[in-house]
Amino acid sequence: MSMRGKLPLQSSERMQTATILALFFVGLFLIQGVFLPYWPVWLKAQGLTAGEIGILLSLPNWVRVFADPLIAQRADHTGNRKTPMMWLAGIYVLTVLAFPVSSNFWWLAGLSVVIGFTFSPLLPLGTTITVHECKTRDLDYGRVRLWGSLAFIFASYGAGWVLDGTSTTWIVWMLFVAGIVNFAITTRMPDPQTDRSLRSGSSLVYLLRKPVFLIYLGCIGFAQGSHGTYYSFASVHWETVGYSHEMIGTFWSIGVIAEIALFAVAGKFVRGRHPGILFALGAAAGIVRWIVLGSSDGFWMIVLVQPLHAMTFGITHLAAVSFIARAIPQQLATSAQSLMATLSMGVFLGSSIWASGPLYEHFGSHAYYAMAGLSGIALAFAFWLMQSWRGEDKTFCD
Repeated sequence: MSMRGKLPLQSSERMQTATILALFFVGLFLIQGVFLPYWPVWLKAQGLTAGEIGILLSLPNWVRVFADPLIAQRADHTGNRKTPMMWLAGIYVLTVLAFPVSSNFWWLAGLSVVIGFTFSPLLPLGTTITVHECKTRDLDYGRVRLWGSLAFIFASYGAGWVLDGTSTTWIVWMLFVAGIVNFAITTRMPDPQTDRSLRSGSSLVYLLRKPVFLIYLGCIGFAQGSHGTYYSFASVHWETVGYSHEMIGTFWSIGVIAEIALFAVAGKFVRGRHPGILFALGAAAGIVRWIVLGSSDGFWMIVLVQPLHAMTFGITHLAAVSFIARAIPQQLATSAQSLMATLSMGVFLGSSIWASGPLYEHFGSHAYYAMAGLSGIALAFAFWLMQSWRGEDKTFCD
C-alpha cells in the first residue's frame, strides 16, 4: 500500500480509538450523573436518616480501598485490563436491580459494598487504557475525557427533569439503563496487552515506599476529600431549601460545563506546568467554593461558585493524570492509577462523606467549612510537591 493510502487508514483508526475511549467515559458518567445528585435523594425517600445516608454513601468508597488495588495489581501483572472491566460492569448492572427489593438498612449496605467492588475499579482500569492509547496515538486526553463530563450533564439534568414529573422510584431504573449502556461500551474498549510488571514483588508496596508518591497522594487525596459534603448532601440541602429537582440538576450541570470547557482547552497548559502548580490552583479554588456554599443558599451565589468545579475537580484530575504519565512507567501505571483512586476517592472521600453525615445533621450547610479546611491542607501538600519533585520523567523506573 502506498503512503497516501496508509495515512487515511491510520487517521481512521485513530478516530475510531478516540471515539470508543470517549464513549467509555460517557458510559461511566451517565451512571455518575444520576448517582451523585440523586442517590442521596433516593435513600432519603426510603426513610433513612442523614447519618445512615452518610454511611451508605461512604461504603463504596471504603470498599474500593481493598478492591481497586487487588484488581489493578492483577491487571498490571497480566497486562490485561479489558476482561476484568467487562465482568465488573456486568455484575454492577445486576446489583442495581436488587436495590428496590428492600429498604432495610443492612440490605442496602450489603448492596453498596458490591457496588463499590464492581463500579469503582472501572475508572482506574479504563483510564490506564485511555492514557496508553492517547500516548501511542497522540490523542489529547482532556478532549477525550470531556465527553464523560458532557454525559454527566445530560444525565444529571435529564434525571432531574424526569423526577419532577414522576417519583424517586425512577432513580434506580435510570441507573440500570445507564449500567447497560456502560457494559455495552466496555465490550468495545481497546485491549492493549502491555508488558508484565517490571517487578516480581508488589508494585503497590513499591510505590508506597516512594516519599514523592506519598506527597502526590496527599495532594489528590485532600483535594478529592474536600468534595465530601457536596457529593453527599448538596442535593438534599438544595431540595430542603426549596429548589426543584430540575434546578438541582442545573446547579450540578453548571459545574460540569465549566469542567468541560477546561478539558477542551487545557491540554497545552497542563503539559507545560508542574502538577504541583495545578494542584495548588484547584485547592485554592476549593477554599473559596466551600466557604461560599457554606454561607449562602442564594441562587446567584450558587451559580457564581459552581463553575469553580472546573478547578476543584477538573484541574486536580488533570494534575493527577499528568503526574502518573510523567513519573511512572506503563508497567506500573494501573497500580498507580488504582492507588490514586483508592486513597483519594476511597479513604479520603469516603471518610469525608461519612463525616459529612453527622456534620450536616448538626450544622447544616456550615459543614462545608470543614471541606474548606481540607482544601487548605491540599494546598500545603501542593507546595510540598513542588519542592520535592522537579518534574523528572519516569521517577520510579529504578
